[in-house]
Amino acid sequence: MKYFKSVLLLLLFGSTMSSCKKIEDLQKDPAAVYDPAPKLLFTGILMRSHDAPWSEDHRYNQYMTQNEAYYTGQPYSWTTGSFDTPYGVLRDVYRMEIEAAKTPEPGAVYLTLAKFFKAYFFARTTEMFGDIPMADALQGETGNNFAPRYNTQLEVYQQILSWLEEANTELAGFKEKGTLIDGDFFYNGKTEQWQKLVNSLKLRILIGLSKRAEDSPALRIKERFAELLANPSKFPLILDNRDNFQLQYNSINTYPLWPTDGVVIKKDVRNTLGATYLDILKTTRDPRLLIQALPASALPLDPAKPFEAYQGGKTGDLQSTLLKQATEGQLSMINFDFWLASPSGLPSIQLGASEVQFALAEGINRGWSNADAKIRFEAGITQSMQFYGVSSEKIEAFLKGYPYKGNNSEGLKQILTQKYVAFFENSGKQAFFEQRRTGIPEFDVGPANANNNQIPKRWAYPKNEYSTNENNLKEALQRQFNGSDTQNDVIWSIK
Repeated sequence: MKYFKSVLLLLLFGSTMSSCKKIEDLQKDPAAVYDPAPKLLFTGILMRSHDAPWSEDHRYNQYMTQNEAYYTGQPYSWTTGSFDTPYGVLRDVYRMEIEAAKTPEPGAVYLTLAKFFKAYFFARTTEMFGDIPMADALQGETGNNFAPRYNTQLEVYQQILSWLEEANTELAGFKEKGTLIDGDFFYNGKTEQWQKLVNSLKLRILIGLSKRAEDSPALRIKERFAELLANPSKFPLILDNRDNFQLQYNSINTYPLWPTDGVVIKKDVRNTLGATYLDILKTTRDPRLLIQALPASALPLDPAKPFEAYQGGKTGDLQSTLLKQATEGQLSMINFDFWLASPSGLPSIQLGASEVQFALAEGINRGWSNADAKIRFEAGITQSMQFYGVSSEKIEAFLKGYPYKGNNSEGLKQILTQKYVAFFENSGKQAFFEQRRTGIPEFDVGPANANNNQIPKRWAYPKNEYSTNENNLKEALQRQFNGSDTQNDVIWSIK
Protein backbone atom coordinates (compact mmCIF):
# COMPACT_ATOMS: atom_id res chain seq x y z
CA MET A 1 0.00 0.00 0.00
CA LYS A 2 2.83 2.37 0.89
CA TYR A 3 4.35 1.57 -2.52
CA PHE A 4 1.23 2.69 -4.40
CA LYS A 5 0.96 5.87 -2.31
CA SER A 6 4.55 6.74 -3.17
CA VAL A 7 3.96 6.20 -6.88
CA LEU A 8 0.79 8.30 -6.71
CA LEU A 9 2.62 11.14 -5.00
CA LEU A 10 5.40 11.05 -7.61
CA LEU A 11 2.85 11.17 -10.43
CA LEU A 12 1.01 14.07 -8.82
CA PHE A 13 4.30 15.93 -8.23
CA GLY A 14 5.38 15.36 -11.84
CA SER A 15 2.03 16.53 -13.13
CA THR A 16 2.22 19.67 -11.00
CA MET A 17 5.73 20.45 -12.20
CA SER A 18 4.69 19.99 -15.87
CA SER A 19 1.75 22.30 -15.45
CA CYS A 20 4.09 24.99 -14.11
CA LYS A 21 6.05 25.13 -17.39
CA LYS A 22 5.33 28.09 -19.62
CA ILE A 23 3.50 27.27 -22.84
CA GLU A 24 6.27 28.94 -24.89
CA ASP A 25 8.82 26.58 -23.29
CA LEU A 26 6.77 23.57 -24.31
CA GLN A 27 6.55 24.88 -27.86
CA LYS A 28 10.33 25.22 -28.27
CA ASP A 29 12.12 22.95 -30.70
CA PRO A 30 14.44 20.79 -28.52
CA ALA A 31 16.92 20.58 -31.42
CA ALA A 32 17.15 24.36 -31.91
CA VAL A 33 19.83 26.65 -30.46
CA TYR A 34 18.22 29.47 -28.47
CA ASP A 35 21.32 30.90 -26.79
CA PRO A 36 24.03 30.79 -29.45
CA ALA A 37 27.59 31.65 -28.47
CA PRO A 38 28.71 35.06 -29.72
CA LYS A 39 31.58 33.49 -31.66
CA LEU A 40 29.14 31.34 -33.65
CA LEU A 41 26.99 34.34 -34.51
CA PHE A 42 30.15 36.25 -35.43
CA THR A 43 31.26 33.52 -37.85
CA GLY A 44 27.84 33.51 -39.47
CA ILE A 45 27.91 37.28 -39.87
CA LEU A 46 31.34 37.08 -41.49
CA MET A 47 30.03 34.53 -43.98
CA ARG A 48 27.47 37.09 -45.14
CA SER A 49 29.84 40.07 -45.15
CA HIS A 50 31.26 39.56 -48.63
CA ASP A 51 30.10 40.20 -52.17
CA ALA A 52 31.19 37.55 -54.65
CA PRO A 53 33.06 38.31 -57.89
CA TRP A 54 31.61 37.65 -61.35
CA SER A 55 28.15 38.75 -60.25
CA GLU A 56 25.49 41.01 -61.72
CA ASP A 57 27.04 43.86 -59.73
CA HIS A 58 30.20 43.67 -61.81
CA ARG A 59 28.30 43.80 -65.07
CA TYR A 60 26.70 47.01 -63.86
CA ASN A 61 30.19 48.17 -62.88
CA GLN A 62 30.89 47.67 -66.62
CA TYR A 63 33.75 45.25 -66.03
CA MET A 64 32.09 42.43 -67.99
CA THR A 65 29.26 41.85 -70.45
CA GLN A 66 26.76 38.98 -70.41
CA ASN A 67 25.96 38.08 -74.00
CA GLU A 68 23.48 35.21 -73.66
CA ALA A 69 19.80 36.19 -74.00
CA TYR A 70 18.74 33.47 -71.53
CA TYR A 71 20.47 35.44 -68.77
CA THR A 72 20.05 39.05 -67.69
CA GLY A 73 22.46 41.30 -69.51
CA GLN A 74 23.32 44.80 -68.36
CA PRO A 75 20.14 46.83 -69.08
CA TYR A 76 20.13 48.85 -65.82
CA SER A 77 16.48 47.89 -65.52
CA TRP A 78 16.29 47.46 -61.77
CA THR A 79 13.65 49.43 -59.91
CA THR A 80 13.23 48.32 -56.30
CA GLY A 81 15.84 46.91 -53.98
CA SER A 82 15.50 44.69 -50.93
CA PHE A 83 16.02 45.20 -47.21
CA ASP A 84 16.18 41.43 -46.64
CA THR A 85 19.95 40.92 -46.78
CA PRO A 86 21.25 43.91 -44.79
CA TYR A 87 18.57 43.83 -42.12
CA GLY A 88 18.70 40.05 -42.00
CA VAL A 89 22.39 40.19 -41.12
CA LEU A 90 21.81 43.08 -38.74
CA ARG A 91 19.34 40.93 -36.79
CA ASP A 92 22.20 38.55 -36.15
CA VAL A 93 24.45 41.45 -35.19
CA TYR A 94 21.92 42.64 -32.62
CA ARG A 95 21.55 39.06 -31.38
CA MET A 96 25.33 38.84 -31.02
CA GLU A 97 25.19 41.95 -28.82
CA ILE A 98 22.54 40.36 -26.60
CA GLU A 99 24.50 37.14 -26.17
CA ALA A 100 27.84 38.91 -25.69
CA ALA A 101 26.38 41.07 -22.92
CA LYS A 102 25.62 37.92 -20.91
CA THR A 103 29.36 37.22 -20.46
CA PRO A 104 31.03 40.64 -20.08
CA GLU A 105 34.68 39.53 -20.10
CA PRO A 106 34.84 37.18 -23.12
CA GLY A 107 31.89 38.92 -24.79
CA ALA A 108 33.26 42.47 -24.72
CA VAL A 109 35.17 42.21 -27.99
CA TYR A 110 32.02 41.03 -29.80
CA LEU A 111 30.17 44.12 -28.57
CA THR A 112 32.92 46.17 -30.22
CA LEU A 113 32.76 44.18 -33.45
CA ALA A 114 29.00 44.68 -33.47
CA LYS A 115 29.64 48.41 -33.81
CA PHE A 116 31.75 47.74 -36.90
CA PHE A 117 29.13 45.50 -38.48
CA LYS A 118 26.31 47.95 -37.76
CA ALA A 119 28.36 50.66 -39.47
CA TYR A 120 29.21 48.32 -42.35
CA PHE A 121 25.68 47.16 -43.14
CA PHE A 122 23.84 50.41 -42.46
CA ALA A 123 26.36 52.16 -44.73
CA ARG A 124 25.72 49.69 -47.52
CA THR A 125 21.98 50.14 -47.13
CA THR A 126 21.95 53.94 -47.11
CA GLU A 127 24.25 53.94 -50.17
CA MET A 128 21.60 51.99 -52.06
CA PHE A 129 18.43 53.76 -50.96
CA GLY A 130 19.05 57.08 -49.20
CA ASP A 131 17.28 57.59 -45.86
CA ILE A 132 16.74 54.30 -44.02
CA PRO A 133 15.32 52.96 -40.75
CA MET A 134 18.16 52.81 -38.24
CA ALA A 135 17.56 54.14 -34.72
CA ASP A 136 14.18 52.37 -34.44
CA ALA A 137 15.03 49.43 -36.70
CA LEU A 138 14.95 45.80 -35.57
CA GLN A 139 12.91 46.57 -32.46
CA GLY A 140 9.95 44.36 -33.31
CA GLU A 141 10.83 41.64 -30.79
CA THR A 142 12.21 43.81 -28.00
CA GLY A 143 10.19 47.00 -28.40
CA ASN A 144 7.12 45.84 -30.31
CA ASN A 145 7.92 48.45 -32.97
CA PHE A 146 7.26 47.04 -36.43
CA ALA A 147 7.06 50.39 -38.21
CA PRO A 148 10.38 52.17 -37.62
CA ARG A 149 10.87 55.77 -38.63
CA TYR A 150 13.43 56.62 -41.29
CA ASN A 151 16.61 58.41 -40.29
CA THR A 152 18.08 61.00 -42.65
CA GLN A 153 21.36 60.16 -44.33
CA LEU A 154 23.01 62.85 -42.22
CA GLU A 155 21.81 61.12 -39.04
CA VAL A 156 22.84 57.72 -40.38
CA TYR A 157 26.37 58.85 -41.20
CA GLN A 158 26.76 60.65 -37.88
CA GLN A 159 25.95 57.42 -36.06
CA ILE A 160 28.15 55.29 -38.36
CA LEU A 161 31.18 57.51 -37.80
CA SER A 162 30.54 57.49 -34.05
CA TRP A 163 30.38 53.67 -33.97
CA LEU A 164 33.62 53.40 -35.94
CA GLU A 165 35.50 55.81 -33.69
CA GLU A 166 34.32 53.95 -30.58
CA ALA A 167 35.32 50.63 -32.14
CA ASN A 168 38.78 51.95 -32.99
CA THR A 169 39.40 53.04 -29.39
CA GLU A 170 38.09 49.78 -27.94
CA LEU A 171 40.07 47.58 -30.35
CA ALA A 172 43.25 49.42 -29.37
CA GLY A 173 42.57 48.35 -25.79
CA PHE A 174 41.94 44.74 -26.80
CA LYS A 175 45.18 44.78 -28.77
CA GLU A 176 47.11 45.88 -25.67
CA LYS A 177 45.57 43.04 -23.66
CA GLY A 178 46.40 40.49 -26.37
CA THR A 179 42.76 39.58 -26.94
CA LEU A 180 42.09 37.00 -29.68
CA ILE A 181 38.73 36.79 -31.45
CA ASP A 182 37.27 33.29 -31.62
CA GLY A 183 35.38 32.43 -34.79
CA ASP A 184 37.35 34.81 -37.02
CA PHE A 185 38.31 33.16 -40.31
CA PHE A 186 39.13 36.46 -42.03
CA TYR A 187 41.89 37.72 -39.73
CA ASN A 188 42.53 34.68 -37.49
CA GLY A 189 41.41 36.61 -34.44
CA LYS A 190 43.95 39.44 -34.69
CA THR A 191 42.46 42.60 -33.19
CA GLU A 192 45.13 44.82 -34.78
CA GLN A 193 43.89 43.91 -38.24
CA TRP A 194 40.30 44.58 -37.26
CA GLN A 195 41.38 47.99 -36.03
CA LYS A 196 42.88 48.71 -39.45
CA LEU A 197 39.65 47.60 -41.09
CA VAL A 198 37.54 49.84 -38.84
CA ASN A 199 39.56 52.92 -39.77
CA SER A 200 39.66 51.96 -43.44
CA LEU A 201 35.88 51.74 -43.50
CA LYS A 202 35.77 55.15 -41.85
CA LEU A 203 37.99 56.47 -44.65
CA ARG A 204 35.70 54.94 -47.30
CA ILE A 205 32.72 56.67 -45.67
CA LEU A 206 34.47 60.06 -45.54
CA ILE A 207 35.56 59.94 -49.19
CA GLY A 208 32.09 58.77 -50.22
CA LEU A 209 30.75 61.97 -48.64
CA SER A 210 33.07 64.29 -50.61
CA LYS A 211 30.12 66.29 -51.97
CA ARG A 212 29.02 67.07 -48.42
CA ALA A 213 32.45 68.16 -47.18
CA GLU A 214 31.66 71.89 -47.29
CA ASP A 215 28.06 71.99 -46.08
CA SER A 216 27.84 69.35 -43.33
CA PRO A 217 29.98 70.54 -40.40
CA ALA A 218 28.43 67.97 -38.05
CA LEU A 219 30.22 65.22 -39.99
CA ARG A 220 33.65 66.89 -39.81
CA ILE A 221 34.60 65.17 -43.07
CA LYS A 222 37.81 67.02 -43.88
CA GLU A 223 38.89 67.21 -40.24
CA ARG A 224 38.39 63.49 -39.68
CA PHE A 225 40.31 62.72 -42.87
CA ALA A 226 43.24 64.88 -41.74
CA GLU A 227 43.22 63.16 -38.33
CA LEU A 228 43.48 59.74 -39.97
CA LEU A 229 46.54 60.79 -41.94
CA ALA A 230 48.23 62.73 -39.15
CA ASN A 231 48.05 60.02 -36.50
CA PRO A 232 48.71 56.56 -38.01
CA SER A 233 49.48 54.98 -34.64
CA LYS A 234 46.06 55.94 -33.30
CA PHE A 235 44.26 55.32 -36.59
CA PRO A 236 46.04 52.42 -38.36
CA LEU A 237 44.83 51.67 -41.89
CA ILE A 238 44.95 48.84 -44.41
CA LEU A 239 47.97 49.89 -46.47
CA ASP A 240 49.28 46.49 -47.54
CA ASN A 241 47.53 43.54 -49.21
CA ARG A 242 48.38 41.38 -46.21
CA ASP A 243 45.72 43.28 -44.25
CA ASN A 244 42.98 43.17 -46.89
CA PHE A 245 39.48 42.39 -45.71
CA GLN A 246 38.98 39.52 -48.13
CA LEU A 247 37.45 36.07 -48.43
CA GLN A 248 39.88 33.32 -49.35
CA TYR A 249 38.16 30.50 -51.23
CA ASN A 250 39.28 26.87 -50.88
CA SER A 251 38.56 23.36 -52.14
CA ILE A 252 35.33 23.22 -50.11
CA ASN A 253 34.08 26.78 -50.50
CA THR A 254 35.23 27.01 -54.10
CA TYR A 255 35.77 30.08 -56.25
CA PRO A 256 32.50 31.18 -57.92
CA LEU A 257 33.82 30.44 -61.43
CA TRP A 258 35.01 26.95 -60.52
CA PRO A 259 32.84 24.31 -62.27
CA THR A 260 31.04 21.78 -60.11
CA ASP A 261 32.61 18.88 -62.00
CA GLY A 262 36.08 20.42 -61.82
CA VAL A 263 36.44 20.43 -65.61
CA VAL A 264 37.54 23.88 -66.78
CA ILE A 265 36.43 24.70 -70.32
CA LYS A 266 38.64 27.48 -71.54
CA LYS A 267 36.10 29.27 -73.68
CA ASP A 268 33.04 31.30 -72.78
CA VAL A 269 31.71 33.64 -75.44
CA ARG A 270 28.76 34.54 -73.19
CA ASN A 271 31.02 36.51 -70.83
CA THR A 272 33.59 38.93 -72.20
CA LEU A 273 35.40 41.94 -70.81
CA GLY A 274 33.61 45.28 -70.97
CA ALA A 275 35.08 48.04 -73.10
CA THR A 276 34.67 50.63 -70.32
CA TYR A 277 37.22 48.73 -68.28
CA LEU A 278 39.40 47.17 -70.94
CA ASP A 279 39.94 50.40 -72.88
CA ILE A 280 41.50 52.05 -69.81
CA LEU A 281 44.08 49.28 -69.48
CA LYS A 282 44.67 49.11 -73.22
CA THR A 283 45.27 52.87 -73.51
CA THR A 284 47.71 52.96 -70.59
CA ARG A 285 49.45 49.70 -71.59
CA ASP A 286 48.62 48.26 -68.19
CA PRO A 287 50.30 44.86 -67.52
CA ARG A 288 47.26 43.74 -65.51
CA LEU A 289 45.32 43.33 -68.76
CA LEU A 290 47.75 40.71 -70.08
CA ILE A 291 47.21 38.71 -66.90
CA GLN A 292 43.45 39.10 -66.52
CA ALA A 293 42.30 38.53 -70.10
CA LEU A 294 42.99 36.70 -73.35
CA PRO A 295 43.56 38.38 -76.71
CA ALA A 296 40.53 38.38 -79.00
CA SER A 297 41.13 35.30 -81.13
CA ALA A 298 40.27 36.97 -84.46
CA LEU A 299 42.57 39.95 -83.94
CA PRO A 300 46.19 39.77 -85.09
CA LEU A 301 48.64 39.25 -82.24
CA ASP A 302 51.92 41.10 -82.62
CA PRO A 303 54.31 40.24 -79.76
CA ALA A 304 55.76 43.75 -80.11
CA LYS A 305 52.29 45.29 -79.69
CA PRO A 306 50.34 42.81 -77.55
CA PHE A 307 47.71 45.28 -76.30
CA GLU A 308 46.31 45.80 -79.81
CA ALA A 309 44.87 42.27 -79.77
CA TYR A 310 42.56 43.01 -76.81
CA GLN A 311 39.04 44.32 -77.29
CA GLY A 312 36.07 44.70 -74.95
CA GLY A 313 32.35 44.72 -75.61
CA LYS A 314 30.31 47.88 -75.16
CA THR A 315 27.98 47.51 -72.23
CA GLY A 316 25.28 49.49 -74.00
CA ASP A 317 25.16 47.17 -77.02
CA LEU A 318 22.41 44.60 -77.44
CA GLN A 319 23.20 41.09 -76.28
CA SER A 320 22.71 39.82 -79.83
CA THR A 321 25.38 42.22 -81.09
CA LEU A 322 27.79 41.27 -78.33
CA LEU A 323 27.23 37.55 -78.83
CA LYS A 324 27.88 37.87 -82.57
CA GLN A 325 31.11 39.78 -81.91
CA ALA A 326 32.23 37.25 -79.30
CA THR A 327 31.41 34.27 -81.49
CA GLU A 328 33.44 35.81 -84.30
CA GLY A 329 36.41 36.21 -81.95
CA GLN A 330 36.27 39.99 -81.80
CA LEU A 331 36.07 40.25 -77.98
CA SER A 332 38.42 39.26 -75.17
CA MET A 333 37.52 36.57 -72.67
CA ILE A 334 39.03 36.14 -69.23
CA ASN A 335 42.36 34.34 -68.85
CA PHE A 336 41.11 30.98 -67.57
CA ASP A 337 44.59 29.77 -66.64
CA PHE A 338 44.90 32.69 -64.23
CA TRP A 339 41.44 32.85 -62.66
CA LEU A 340 40.88 29.10 -62.55
CA ALA A 341 44.30 27.75 -61.72
CA SER A 342 42.72 25.93 -58.74
CA PRO A 343 39.36 25.68 -56.90
CA SER A 344 40.62 28.50 -54.63
CA GLY A 345 40.85 31.02 -57.45
CA LEU A 346 41.72 34.46 -56.07
CA PRO A 347 40.70 36.07 -52.78
CA SER A 348 37.61 38.27 -53.02
CA ILE A 349 38.58 41.68 -51.63
CA GLN A 350 35.85 43.58 -49.80
CA LEU A 351 38.01 46.48 -48.63
CA GLY A 352 41.67 46.49 -49.54
CA ALA A 353 44.95 48.35 -49.55
CA SER A 354 44.66 49.77 -53.06
CA GLU A 355 41.27 51.36 -52.28
CA VAL A 356 42.65 52.88 -49.08
CA GLN A 357 45.71 54.32 -50.82
CA PHE A 358 43.59 55.87 -53.58
CA ALA A 359 41.14 57.26 -51.02
CA LEU A 360 44.05 58.95 -49.24
CA ALA A 361 45.33 60.28 -52.57
CA GLU A 362 41.89 61.66 -53.41
CA GLY A 363 41.48 63.47 -50.11
CA ILE A 364 44.93 65.01 -50.43
CA ASN A 365 44.18 66.02 -54.02
CA ARG A 366 41.01 67.74 -52.80
CA GLY A 367 43.03 69.77 -50.29
CA TRP A 368 41.95 67.97 -47.13
CA SER A 369 45.58 67.43 -46.13
CA ASN A 370 48.97 68.78 -47.18
CA ALA A 371 50.48 65.28 -47.48
CA ASP A 372 51.88 63.85 -50.73
CA ALA A 373 49.16 62.52 -53.06
CA LYS A 374 51.74 61.15 -55.51
CA ILE A 375 53.06 58.67 -52.95
CA ARG A 376 49.55 57.40 -52.23
CA PHE A 377 48.62 57.27 -55.93
CA GLU A 378 51.66 55.16 -56.77
CA ALA A 379 51.14 52.96 -53.71
CA GLY A 380 47.55 52.26 -54.79
CA ILE A 381 48.69 51.12 -58.24
CA THR A 382 51.51 49.07 -56.72
CA GLN A 383 49.24 47.22 -54.28
CA SER A 384 46.75 46.40 -57.03
CA MET A 385 49.42 45.16 -59.43
CA GLN A 386 51.08 43.08 -56.71
CA PHE A 387 47.71 41.42 -56.08
CA TYR A 388 47.92 40.13 -59.67
CA GLY A 389 51.55 39.13 -59.40
CA VAL A 390 52.96 41.87 -61.64
CA SER A 391 56.74 42.08 -61.29
CA SER A 392 58.39 45.06 -59.60
CA GLU A 393 60.17 45.93 -62.86
CA LYS A 394 56.88 46.18 -64.76
CA ILE A 395 55.26 48.18 -61.97
CA GLU A 396 58.14 50.64 -62.00
CA ALA A 397 57.96 50.95 -65.79
CA PHE A 398 54.21 51.58 -65.67
CA LEU A 399 54.53 54.28 -63.01
CA LYS A 400 57.27 55.97 -65.01
CA GLY A 401 55.13 56.02 -68.13
CA TYR A 402 51.99 57.11 -66.25
CA PRO A 403 53.15 59.86 -63.84
CA TYR A 404 50.78 61.59 -61.44
CA LYS A 405 49.72 64.93 -62.89
CA GLY A 406 49.44 66.80 -59.63
CA ASN A 407 46.77 68.06 -57.25
CA ASN A 408 44.43 69.26 -59.96
CA SER A 409 41.47 67.93 -61.93
CA GLU A 410 43.69 65.81 -64.16
CA GLY A 411 45.40 64.26 -61.17
CA LEU A 412 42.02 63.59 -59.56
CA LYS A 413 40.82 61.89 -62.72
CA GLN A 414 43.90 59.65 -62.66
CA ILE A 415 43.24 58.68 -59.04
CA LEU A 416 39.59 57.88 -59.66
CA THR A 417 40.34 55.96 -62.85
CA GLN A 418 42.96 53.81 -61.17
CA LYS A 419 40.66 53.23 -58.21
CA TYR A 420 38.04 51.92 -60.64
CA VAL A 421 40.66 49.64 -62.21
CA ALA A 422 41.65 48.29 -58.80
CA PHE A 423 38.02 47.45 -57.96
CA PHE A 424 37.86 44.92 -60.84
CA GLU A 425 35.76 41.96 -59.62
CA ASN A 426 36.17 43.11 -56.02
CA SER A 427 34.17 45.05 -53.42
CA GLY A 428 30.68 44.49 -54.80
CA LYS A 429 28.86 47.71 -55.73
CA GLN A 430 31.67 50.06 -54.68
CA ALA A 431 32.80 50.77 -58.25
CA PHE A 432 29.22 51.72 -59.13
CA PHE A 433 28.89 53.96 -56.06
CA GLU A 434 32.20 55.66 -56.89
CA GLN A 435 31.23 56.27 -60.53
CA ARG A 436 27.86 57.61 -59.39
CA ARG A 437 29.62 60.07 -57.07
CA THR A 438 32.35 61.24 -59.47
CA GLY A 439 31.26 60.43 -63.05
CA ILE A 440 34.59 58.66 -63.63
CA PRO A 441 34.97 56.65 -65.74
CA GLU A 442 32.22 57.55 -68.16
CA PHE A 443 29.80 54.64 -68.35
CA ASP A 444 28.62 53.37 -71.72
CA VAL A 445 24.93 53.81 -72.58
CA GLY A 446 23.35 52.29 -75.67
CA PRO A 447 20.33 50.43 -77.08
CA ALA A 448 20.49 47.77 -74.35
CA ASN A 449 19.71 50.37 -71.68
CA ALA A 450 16.20 49.86 -70.33
CA ASN A 451 16.18 52.95 -68.13
CA ASN A 452 15.52 55.64 -70.72
CA ASN A 453 19.24 55.88 -71.55
CA GLN A 454 20.16 56.68 -67.96
CA ILE A 455 22.44 55.01 -65.43
CA PRO A 456 20.33 54.70 -62.24
CA LYS A 457 21.29 56.65 -59.13
CA ARG A 458 19.71 54.46 -56.45
CA TRP A 459 17.28 51.64 -55.74
CA ALA A 460 13.61 52.34 -55.00
CA TYR A 461 12.43 51.18 -51.58
CA PRO A 462 11.10 47.61 -51.21
CA LYS A 463 7.44 47.26 -52.14
CA ASN A 464 6.52 45.68 -48.81
CA GLU A 465 7.49 48.94 -47.06
CA TYR A 466 4.36 50.45 -48.64
CA SER A 467 2.17 47.91 -46.86
CA THR A 468 4.02 47.55 -43.56
CA ASN A 469 5.54 51.00 -42.93
CA GLU A 470 3.71 53.32 -45.29
CA ASN A 471 3.48 56.48 -43.17
CA ASN A 472 7.17 56.54 -42.28
CA LEU A 473 8.20 55.66 -45.81
CA LYS A 474 6.11 58.43 -47.37
CA GLU A 475 7.46 60.95 -44.90
CA ALA A 476 11.00 59.98 -45.92
CA LEU A 477 10.14 60.17 -49.63
CA GLN A 478 8.60 63.60 -49.28
CA ARG A 479 11.66 64.80 -47.38
CA GLN A 480 14.09 63.47 -49.97
CA PHE A 481 12.46 63.43 -53.39
CA ASN A 482 9.18 65.38 -53.06
CA GLY A 483 7.33 62.09 -52.84
CA SER A 484 9.03 60.32 -55.75
CA ASP A 485 10.52 56.84 -55.40
CA THR A 486 12.41 55.81 -58.52
CA GLN A 487 15.86 54.49 -59.35
CA ASN A 488 16.74 57.87 -60.87
CA ASP A 489 16.19 60.04 -57.79
CA VAL A 490 19.39 61.52 -56.39
CA ILE A 491 20.17 60.82 -52.73
CA TRP A 492 21.48 63.50 -50.37
CA SER A 493 25.02 62.14 -50.07
CA ILE A 494 25.79 62.64 -53.78
CA LYS A 495 23.78 65.77 -54.59
